[in-house]
Amino acid sequence: MIAALILIPVVGFVLFIFACYKTDWEAIDEQNRQYYVDGYHIYYDRKILRQKEVEQLKSKLK
Repeated sequence: MIAALILIPVVGFVLFIFACYKTDWEAIDEQNRQYYVDGYHIYYDRKILRQKEVEQLKSKLK
């Protein structure tokens, strides 16, 4: 019983390390960069991006 309590976390840790090793982090970073504009996330920061867009349009009209 005690061996199982020790073995479960060890196996979990080994699987975690293996998953991290096999992950293509560069592909993930490249895919994530598609969702950012000037450091703002296009979904979560859309109000900020819209405000900047409006300010740019106002400055062009002046």
